[in-house]
Amino acid sequence: MANIIRSPKSCGKWDNNELIAYNITVTAVPSQQFFPQGTDVPLTAAGLDPALATADSYSADVSDSTHLFLAYLRYATTPFSDDRNVRVPKITDFARQLLITLGFEEHRYRVCRLEIPLLICDDIRKIAEISLGLQDLGSTEMVPLLQMNKTQIDRSNIEAHMISAAIAAYQFNNNMRQEKGLHPLDAMTIPCVTMVGTRPTFYLVPVTKALSDAVISCQYPSARTEVLKCEVASDCKGGMEAPEYRLVALQYYVAFKSLAKSHWEKFIP
Repeated sequence: MANIIRSPKSCGKWDNNELIAYNITVTAVPSQQFFPQGTDVPLTAAGLDPALATADSYSADVSDSTHLFLAYLRYATTPFSDDRNVRVPKITDFARQLLITLGFEEHRYRVCRLEIPLLICDDIRKIAEISLGLQDLGSTEMVPLLQMNKTQIDRSNIEAHMISAAIAAYQFNNNMRQEKGLHPLDAMTIPCVTMVGTRPTFYLVPVTKALSDAVISCQYPSARTEVLKCEVASDCKGGMEAPEYRLVALQYYVAFKSLAKSHWEKFIP
């Protein structure tokens, strides 16, 4: 595939052609392989209100934080008319509240939208727009840890967007390390989430120096990069508005939080 045409593109312009051009594959694996610690953990064991999985936004006997989560879920699954009279749900607002409810926003990190540079084909003007990430409040710079790209109904190219954002995060984090006087790392595994509607898919993206260098120089890397992904195992056809799906999805998020932290600790100063 060395003869494939490569050009400088921001992350939002990547598609499957870029994945082929940089020797990247995506492999679906079962939850027991993706989450070694398992996913069948009661929400109470993670300090969460079990009503998050069973109640609806009209319930009066739930805590304020649970009511807020359920209200955002209702807004995400109830389309509204925007300025162009197009009916769209508020997926990003729900996703942010979801991460906050599950405790991703802790200590010095806050959940927010991120925009970081992507050095590709020697072009320094390209960017990665990350729907949601974590920002280190103890630094004047952003530290992208969690990529959560979203789409409303279509999965096309969402994985390519997410993977390219992970490559940008690798470059950004290594630049941050060098600014702090630390050595850059040869590899980082970037934990990621994508959402189609309110249905998440979880990923582990191993980004190496060889892959980043290939993107920077517009070359085909000899080593293949295999991205692992795990979808929520459920027969439910709906999203998190369905309690039976919501419980399983929340358990996956809890497992993902622990898994993601184990990777973050390896490359965040």
